[in-house]
Amino acid sequence: MHNFTINQFAINRYSTYPDTKLLLLLKDNDPLAFAEIYERYCQEIFKYAIVLVKIPEIAKDLVQDVFIKIWEAREKIEVEKSFRSYLFRVCHNRAYDIQKEIAQNRSLREQLINYYEPVIEPEALSQESDTPYGHLMKQALNSLTPQRRRIYEMCKNDKKSYEEVARELNISPNTVKNHMANTLSFLRDYLRQHSKLTPVLVWLLQKVF
Repeated sequence: MHNFTINQFAINRYSTYPDTKLLLLLKDNDPLAFAEIYERYCQEIFKYAIVLVKIPEIAKDLVQDVFIKIWEAREKIEVEKSFRSYLFRVCHNRAYDIQKEIAQNRSLREQLINYYEPVIEPEALSQESDTPYGHLMKQALNSLTPQRRRIYEMCKNDKKSYEEVARELNISPNTVKNHMANTLSFLRDYLRQHSKLTPVLVWLLQKVF
């Protein structure tokens, strides 16, 4: 019981450390630092992996690949900006490799077709600039009219219902609904046209037919 209390205290203490300190401890082969990094980011990386590879089982493997790479390269990791951004980049690059592997595997191609939808869903992506799609989302949102952007942000960021937005803006709920439908359609088209990964997925599908 005594040892568990000490370990639990250590785990709780690590959860208060910033990424910079965790990286320094990781370079010193500290397993608790690695465990905290994993707990802090595994769910977020998994959500992004699903966007990239679509197949849940492969997304789980992708997450494991990302963190195995972090552990194996722990002594050499140099982060110029945020560690979170670094993790997304590692995930992004590994997903690209996995997609090429899928192109050579008929079974995986069939799974991809079952899960694949030929659009990137804007609502599944972060608007934060340090994520791989963050800058695209910001560019796309900046292209909206002021009213459509406001409605989108009220629904998406503020989690308000169409009825709540309608009351605040003095418009009908149906108008809000139409604006949101048009905005999501625009964002999908924008992300499809400007994304570097989507053409790869399209190419993979073309390999089958």
